[in-house]
Amino acid sequence: MDYIPGMVGTLIGIKEDENARFRFEIWFDYTREAINLVREGAMLAVENFASTQLEQRLSILEVVTILPMHYGLGNDTRGYPGFVVEAARSAANDWETQESEATEDTTKIMCVAIATNFEIVQSARGAKAEPQLGEESNIPKLGSTARLLDTTFTEFVIFRDIQTTENTCPAGVLIRDEQVNVLVRITDLLRTHFGIFGFTGAGKSNLVSTLIHNLLSHTRDPVKIVVYDLMSEYSALLIDDLHRMEDAMLIGLGVETFPESLVEYGNLAPGTRPEDEREARGRAVRDMVSTTLLPPALADTRYRLFGYPIGAIIENRKIRIWRDRTTTVNALIADARQRFKGGMGTCGTAIHAFVGQLEAQFRDRAFTDEIITALIGRIDGVLQTGSVDSQQITATARQNLSELRSHIDRQGRQLADQPEIPASIRITLPDLIQRLEDRKRSGLYIIQAHNPDLLRHFASMLGNFTYEDRRRTGQISPLVSFVFDEADEFIPQNAKDSYEESSQIAMTLARRGRKFGLGIGIATQRVIYLNTSIMAQPHTYLVSKMPRQSDRERVSQAFGASEDVFRQTFKFKKGDWLLMS
Repeated sequence: MDYIPGMVGTLIGIKEDENARFRFEIWFDYTREAINLVREGAMLAVENFASTQLEQRLSILEVVTILPMHYGLGNDTRGYPGFVVEAARSAANDWETQESEATEDTTKIMCVAIATNFEIVQSARGAKAEPQLGEESNIPKLGSTARLLDTTFTEFVIFRDIQTTENTCPAGVLIRDEQVNVLVRITDLLRTHFGIFGFTGAGKSNLVSTLIHNLLSHTRDPVKIVVYDLMSEYSALLIDDLHRMEDAMLIGLGVETFPESLVEYGNLAPGTRPEDEREARGRAVRDMVSTTLLPPALADTRYRLFGYPIGAIIENRKIRIWRDRTTTVNALIADARQRFKGGMGTCGTAIHAFVGQLEAQFRDRAFTDEIITALIGRIDGVLQTGSVDSQQITATARQNLSELRSHIDRQGRQLADQPEIPASIRITLPDLIQRLEDRKRSGLYIIQAHNPDLLRHFASMLGNFTYEDRRRTGQISPLVSFVFDEADEFIPQNAKDSYEESSQIAMTLARRGRKFGLGIGIATQRVIYLNTSIMAQPHTYLVSKMPRQSDRERVSQAFGASEDVFRQTFKFKKGDWLLMS
């Protein structure tokens, strides 16, 4: 481990900072080589006040901002225009002529750095003992030399006490030094939650899918990942894992989520002619490929790239459909009766007895066209005669029965029109929970729905049942992470209706789930709309460019990070991310 030769700066100033404790200003002599090496994210070592004659203690600082500075030009352009322009031209020449050696005292590279709160401890008398990394014991000395860490030294600091023998996976590489792989502890990342925040076009979905792929590919212990896919994009982004993993599923909430041809293929009876089966499978594959949401760059290769893997997951029954328990006739009637208006007068008892007879007659029956016709006929008979059990019905009673009739006609027909889900592609909530509790293998489950309310409702049910099952049994493995993409649609501020359901389970998992091996991941581009209590729970943030100050402030407050930390993200390209943990 060593420093980059020739990259030597000086600590010029220290200022207190509300979030980062201190901001440090370091100057380097300008060269064209240096301006390309001293970049945001670079690590610097500066001697601190805890050093003694026997050992040297070097605070580790991280560069967050750099700015080339020319003393001859300065920052004031209010002078005589001719002088200002000439000074600027002279400065441009100075930038060009200093390739690898600084020859001008007027040019500097000004860096702003923040503390990492770590220090390097090494012998001050030339002993060859390996340097040790520990918590910072004092602040850097003003005027001390600042040295730029090389690749090996940077890895030593970034990894800290992470061992290659641990259960880790790569999160990416350093922007300033692609030779440095950044590792994350899988258990810590999933158990203590993570958040991914970036503006439109930052590559959020690609990062989420890449991180999930790396987690599943590198973990040494089984982990389960559940993705609530509001935009239906992860079936394409994670198609490789759906294809290769033994326990991987694309789950649709209701038959409306997928093309009808998929249900038709699943409905094929045993003994169907091979040519008919191939034709039905071909239709299902074509329809699934054509309706899969792809990144624009892959749209032209839709069938060439995705035809085979989608065909394979269809054939291997990795596309499943879930449906909430079908509402029975008596349940729907009982629900409608709860909304009856009072004031039915003397006929009230007779009306309730009549409706009770309907409930009893069709108890636990599913809706069919014949049952709907029979129910409507019975209600119409009362409405036409204007009496029930020799009791004349009042105007309020008539209104209640009319609304019951409309409810049966509308809701009942919707339920009756639902096609039967073939057993070969059906999945139930207990089936899915059983897979989440399986300790033998990792699993990936991508949940999609045509109705966002249904997706939020399902997230609540699955999360609550899994949490309660583990709380009751004391089970803590395998690790399960529930990933909420477009998280503002699941955990917004002031949640109501189905939003309240998903917010409540996210809060439960964020605050108490880690005790039972349950974590959450939240990803969104609309940070300002998130529930701040849930947003503050993750221990790991990945942040990209966020132009809106309100979004940056929200992340800064939740994580306790300085504005200087986010300033470096302004220069990020698509796919560049700031990792804070």
